[in-house]
Amino acid sequence: MPSPHPLKGRVMKVKLFWTYSNLPIGKGSSTAEKYGSLFENELNTWLTENPRIKVVNIQQSASGGSGGGMVMWLISVWYEEGV
Repeated sequence: MPSPHPLKGRVMKVKLFWTYSNLPIGKGSSTAEKYGSLFENELNTWLTENPRIKVVNIQQSASGGSGGGMVMWLISVWYEEGV
């Protein structure tokens, strides 16, 4: 008897996190670090609230910011439920 397909019944989903900022997220200034921490906490809270998921992939991107303008920060978390 053939074994069942390992992904049968699982559906890949994606959760998007985004924010707009005129500050870089990361090290450099205490304001930027606090702002980055808020964004990071949002993602970590969601992960904590969803313990029955399997994270398959995480991607990050940013756009804008040229000439001191606003930057959009985007993190996409690809996951499966019920794991």
